[in-house]
Amino acid sequence: MEKFRVYGVSTKDESQRERAHRALARRAAADGMVLLKNNGVLPLKNKTIALYGVGARMTVKGGSGSGNVEERYSVTIEQGLKNAGYSIAKPLWLERFEEKFNRDIEQWRQSVEDKIKGYGPVRTMKMFDIVHTSPQPCPTATPILEDELTEETDTAVYVLARQAGEGGDRRAEKGDYLFSDIELESIRKLAKHYKKLLLVINCGSAMDLSVLDEVEVGAVLHFSQGGMEGGNAFADIVSGKVTPSGKLTATWGYQYADYPSSDTYSYLNGDMTYNNYYEGIHIGYRWFDAMKKDPRFPFGFGLSYTTFTHEVKDIRIDGTKVMVKAVVKNIGGSYSGREVLQLYLAKPHTEMTHEQKGLVAFAKTKLLAPGKEECLTMTFDMAEQGSYHEDLSAFVLEQGEYGLLVGTDSMHTRAIAVLTLDKPVILEKTEHNLPKTADFTEYKPEVHLATYDTSIPRYALAGSAFCMTEHDYSIPEVKESPKEKRILDSLSDKQMIDLCVGGGYSTKGYVIVPGVVGTTSVKLLKKGIPNINLSDGPAGLRVMQAGAVQKSGTVLYPEGLPKEWQWGYLKRIAPFVKSNRGRLVYQYMSAFPCETAQAQSWDVNLLEEIGKAVGLEMKEIGVAVWLAPGMNLHRNPLCGRNFEYYSEDPVLTGKMAAAITKGVQSRKGCFVTVKHFCCNNQEENRDHMSSNLSERALREMYLRPFRMVIAEAKPGTIMTSYNMVNGTYTPNSYDLCTKVLRNEWGFEGVIMSDWNSTDKCSHEAAINAGNDLIMPGNASVRRALKSAYKSGTLDKKQLRRSAARILRLILNAATSEGF
Repeated sequence: MEKFRVYGVSTKDESQRERAHRALARRAAADGMVLLKNNGVLPLKNKTIALYGVGARMTVKGGSGSGNVEERYSVTIEQGLKNAGYSIAKPLWLERFEEKFNRDIEQWRQSVEDKIKGYGPVRTMKMFDIVHTSPQPCPTATPILEDELTEETDTAVYVLARQAGEGGDRRAEKGDYLFSDIELESIRKLAKHYKKLLLVINCGSAMDLSVLDEVEVGAVLHFSQGGMEGGNAFADIVSGKVTPSGKLTATWGYQYADYPSSDTYSYLNGDMTYNNYYEGIHIGYRWFDAMKKDPRFPFGFGLSYTTFTHEVKDIRIDGTKVMVKAVVKNIGGSYSGREVLQLYLAKPHTEMTHEQKGLVAFAKTKLLAPGKEECLTMTFDMAEQGSYHEDLSAFVLEQGEYGLLVGTDSMHTRAIAVLTLDKPVILEKTEHNLPKTADFTEYKPEVHLATYDTSIPRYALAGSAFCMTEHDYSIPEVKESPKEKRILDSLSDKQMIDLCVGGGYSTKGYVIVPGVVGTTSVKLLKKGIPNINLSDGPAGLRVMQAGAVQKSGTVLYPEGLPKEWQWGYLKRIAPFVKSNRGRLVYQYMSAFPCETAQAQSWDVNLLEEIGKAVGLEMKEIGVAVWLAPGMNLHRNPLCGRNFEYYSEDPVLTGKMAAAITKGVQSRKGCFVTVKHFCCNNQEENRDHMSSNLSERALREMYLRPFRMVIAEAKPGTIMTSYNMVNGTYTPNSYDLCTKVLRNEWGFEGVIMSDWNSTDKCSHEAAINAGNDLIMPGNASVRRALKSAYKSGTLDKKQLRRSAARILRLILNAATSEGF
């Protein structure tokens, strides 16, 4: 047997796989851009343009933290425009801006070096703690001077950029959620000087666009974060080569105060050890509906270069299943395009109060030429639309009229049918799960009883068509295969614990992937258990571009020490760890658009295609588990990680996550990790804060997308989150890890902790709760579990169950074949 296995490729040359995935990334980026306003500015007719704004030359391709990808190269908006044949008139502002930013970066680097002066190898992690708490300054806008304006063109593009990432939330302040004074003055100046002005929002989530109320901006495009091909995709859109078809997946209010929890979210709360979800089930468009407040741009909104009509042709009821067929037609005269239809359900208000409407299905057309049409089919199951009745501890459908609405965004819908249920139905009986412990009153909206015109067709739903589900809450056993049983029986207690603890950050093991974020245990090779590797996501695989694997298994750096590691003493020793000896491995992975941009395509087929592409790259470099997709909801626009989550809506989130999961796992032996389970809707103080909410809100909103992806796509693994839910840390929650995931939803895969998350609660309580794998793992975790095992506080039977699930995942991984 070989000592270790290395994947990747041995050449730096761009491969056919890279080129194919670049084409996919470009298409995905274009499909995810949302045209918010257009008064005849787009498509750009003038091939000479004036270009300004931070994001023009320093385009933000994705968020920071674990959501980053080290791709071969990314295309900026400036370069994309040039590639498409546009010329940039008088780029003086861009040049002065870049010079200033380079000076700012040099000053920042020196200030950090001063802080870590004297730190040696023993204090490496402490050194990086200081580096990480001194984040690199984001480029900020500089004023536009008179000599930076030009008369060469009547068209200007201003690209406003924002960066966010893991570990911190955005601020409702100028220069972040709000435009800075310099940005506002720049837009005023450009609108006055140029006849046509395009404002581009290069940000992963919503922003305050109050500038539109005072300045006539001809067009606004939400670029989002377009990945490595974002600049080329931008040129495709603004040139008219591609017609915009993206739709917002989160509501954009007129001002920050329009959102629920606006005054108590994150750092605004005053006490960040808790965050009470006062709004209950009313987040996003549900809140705006309940408050009778019009947003600036509603959920599901997006303009096109052409015009569509839609007409419902057929509605059918088959037991509990509902099917709607509608014909969409492109009635424009110039541009081909795609349209998204959205189907919403309005529940009756009897004993319980509900949202005004909720998304239940959607569909997107293929590319329709002018005059062409397509029949779309949208289906959903009424048995999956229950509301959680806390007194009954059950999901129920109340007797009454259920309105069926179709539209192109959450504000522009019309009733097309009424479904009448003849009696109340209990769909599913459950045990209580993490009931609310904090003392606060949840928002209750004023009830507005819906009335439906008598001309709208009625369809009867028979209560007898529904079956009630009950659950067995006994501890689920793992059916071990003969091979699994033989291996597990051969392990000592110590080795069983080793299997349930990750292998740390060491690159050594049987399967070596330079720069991977985690691995399972490397201590059990002689027992027939190889390690498998886990890579960050969700915009692509986050690994080193190049490595030189030595005969010992140690990885050196043919391209030099990664730039983000070059601090303090590491910067000084960098020349000594550069080597072209050993086996050279190159890993140029694809940086796809951020998750929000992916979801703004509203195209499940596209996301499945992206998933297949990621799975192919996983096989190429030897990664078995991709730590994606991220599935937390956009509860508030300030969440620093919104860019790597899909939407404010649980159904859209669940469908998108299921699609990308199917794509990845269609590659045999490749698995995803859906995360972060659950209610990780805030980054500030995430290790020590509690998300406090009603059981109804928890089950109907925040758990629902996870349930959908498990039912539709069977992900291989799930990751618990850093935060507490109603006072209990998620990896220590038996309610979440066992009662919900396993007893109620039938999840059979591996549950893992987020990195080092059990350090602040309990390692043995995590295993006892059903959190199988503790990541990234280290000697102190193993010691704690061995002590707990000896004292009897670590459940020996549960340890075996967890070990069995982890072993099954390892043996089924593609990288374990032939071991």
